[in-house]
Amino acid sequence: MKIVKKIAEVILSFLGIVLFLIGLYLLFNALQTHNPKKLTEQQVKLYLKALDPEKSNPYYFVADKFDTHDIVFVGEMHKRKQDLEFFSKLIPYLYETRKIKIIGWEFGAADYQKDADSVVNASTFDRKKAISILRRTDYGWCFEEYLEIFHTIWLVNRTVKNTTDRIKFLQLNAPYNPRKRSSTDTAIRNAEMKTYFDNVFPGIVEKEVLDKNRKILIYCGLHHSLTKFFTPKFLFLKDSGRGGQYLYKKYPGKIFQIVMLSPFYPKWFLFKGDQSAWVYPFDGVFNQLYDTLKRPFAVNANYQPFAEVRDFNSFYAFDSWNGVRLKDFCDGAVMIAPFNEIEPIHIIKDWATTQQDLDEVKSVLPLADAKNIHTQQDLYKYMSPEDDRTQIKSIHRLPKFW
Repeated sequence: MKIVKKIAEVILSFLGIVLFLIGLYLLFNALQTHNPKKLTEQQVKLYLKALDPEKSNPYYFVADKFDTHDIVFVGEMHKRKQDLEFFSKLIPYLYETRKIKIIGWEFGAADYQKDADSVVNASTFDRKKAISILRRTDYGWCFEEYLEIFHTIWLVNRTVKNTTDRIKFLQLNAPYNPRKRSSTDTAIRNAEMKTYFDNVFPGIVEKEVLDKNRKILIYCGLHHSLTKFFTPKFLFLKDSGRGGQYLYKKYPGKIFQIVMLSPFYPKWFLFKGDQSAWVYPFDGVFNQLYDTLKRPFAVNANYQPFAEVRDFNSFYAFDSWNGVRLKDFCDGAVMIAPFNEIEPIHIIKDWATTQQDLDEVKSVLPLADAKNIHTQQDLYKYMSPEDDRTQIKSIHRLPKFW
């Protein structure tokens, strides 16, 4: 009996120490309170002086990076109309100014590369086939502005007679299969984990680009594009499984990573899972500068005075006592529009028009969900793409503090 009591006392003491340490950890993060402030006139002048009118143009900015790098990442937070419009216009600009002939992205699967080649090199644009590539990659990614990228590349290639000089639209993902991801069979789930985007695209880029001494623009979600920055997890642990991090570790001098600035997740997102209280990135410095410039602009993250601009209040600053410096977060940043002007992407109305299309989608859905989908309207209700549009509007209507 005494032994049991002693063991219980040890266990309770151990649990007490653990709870105490966790409490200190949470207090460490809770004490990092910071109120962003309006820039002074002197600060605004200092920042603006560092922005060359030509070199800060986002199109010039991205193109310029290809003079010294083979891979340029542009990381988005998803589903922002202005970001996709920028990407669409950037493609012909890069082709004309730097002859960049490989464009890669997250939103198409390598399984359908031949179909993608067919779409962007055909004599007429095949909208139905382009939609099929998106739908088979991710049944819920039914947005016009992403589809438009196929059309943009097709327009460029249509003017190029020599097929070897045409743009290659590299599909870097694997098909999303929620039925397998939620399978009760561990082997099926583990096999499906290997097809996650971060596990798939580095190998494709190495084989199709780096091994052939070519260059590529990669457009994808921000977190996949992260290179030197590691997102917080818990108890000072960092997320180190991103594809961008893998490539950067092997080829540090060949990669330049750019973030499309947008609202950031709130600091306590890890615990609350609450996406309602989004915050201005980097103390709203770039938002304030846009209000003065009245035009899109880009900055090099390692150039002063921007290098020391810090983010204190977002999820990325969790576990960081003195905030996250811009130069530690990315290589470059683009401020494309005021947040209150950002609009959501548009829904593809002809996403799944035949029974074959519906059956194709239903084949990857969990069985319990698939059995309730009989029409395209059932599918739209299940995907709820309008909710995505509503969220984009809401998170970008942040109150100004300046």
